[in-house]
Amino acid sequence: MHALRTVLPAVLAVLLGTAAACAPVAATTPAPQAKQAAAARQTSARVATARADPAALRVQFVGASVTEGWFASSPSHAYPALVVHGLTIGRRRVVKRVVALPGATAESAGTWGLDSPSDLTVVQLATNDYVRSTPVDVFAASYAAVLRRLRAASPHGDIVCLGGWDDPAAVNHLDLTAREYDDIARSACAAEDGRYIDLSAIYLDGRNHGPDGRPTFRGPGDLFHPNDRGHQELASAVLASL
Repeated sequence: MHALRTVLPAVLAVLLGTAAACAPVAATTPAPQAKQAAAARQTSARVATARADPAALRVQFVGASVTEGWFASSPSHAYPALVVHGLTIGRRRVVKRVVALPGATAESAGTWGLDSPSDLTVVQLATNDYVRSTPVDVFAASYAAVLRRLRAASPHGDIVCLGGWDDPAAVNHLDLTAREYDDIARSACAAEDGRYIDLSAIYLDGRNHGPDGRPTFRGPGDLFHPNDRGHQELASAVLASL
């Protein structure tokens, strides 16, 4: 699977043993709209750095609150930081770009700057469309459009699509299950030669949530978003897919 095959031997074993000691690498969280100008300046600087160092692995994360690290205890325990940590075990420098906004849907993500070339892009967008009862035809079109833009920006890059962070059997106000949104994401991901990861088993494991009110760098944690263990499970799933 592209150049990532050369940096992953033993990554998972080491990640599980060292997650507590990991630190974020070049971590930023550009967001659309109000933060767009500052994000553009930061992104330009990172892209320039990557061009100056062609050996750097460019990794992009696109999503909502989970991708922003809710509710890990610290930024270094959020799944994007853990993925980057795992990739740097292969002794290759990683340039990380996070484009995320809590509550984002696939349609809102379509307004973001997603045109930076990347060697690996991880997308996690299905959750809020299910929660907000987005009509499935709107979600399907919006999600596919986001993936097409990502593929156009990175024709030879890896795309990993994470399913919704939710109970697949749960039903929203449209009487649609979360699984129906996941199935749409899975199909759209395959159409862009991406790899889909179902998060159901990770979400349904109660050890990956809570406790409610736990201290985190984003304020008191809730019962819905992943805790440190949940973020580690997400990172392990991403690394295992490469």
